[in-house]
Amino acid sequence: MALVKVISDNLFSGANLQKLEVGAKVEVSEETANKWKAAGLVEIVSGGDRKLEVATPGDNPAEQAEQAEQAEQAEQAEQAEQADTSAKSKKAK
Repeated sequence: MALVKVISDNLFSGANLQKLEVGAKVEVSEETANKWKAAGLVEIVSGGDRKLEVATPGDNPAEQAEQAEQAEQAEQAEQAEQADTSAKSKKAK
């Protein structure tokens, strides 16, 4: 996988041919990155030396409790945001 930066304003990608904005950074296969670069559509930010990092839960029970608490806080914040958004849409009507 390669990270590329779009430098052309006429690049469309994906199954639905979504237009990629100039300056957007996208991760694509090495082969695609090289083809797009040859066509002058992108510049390669980083090549094949990229590695995917995966976070795994720790073995420490204290860490697991902290992770559960963080997930709960994020869920509560999301619910509050949704309630705020629905209240605003009701006012607009």
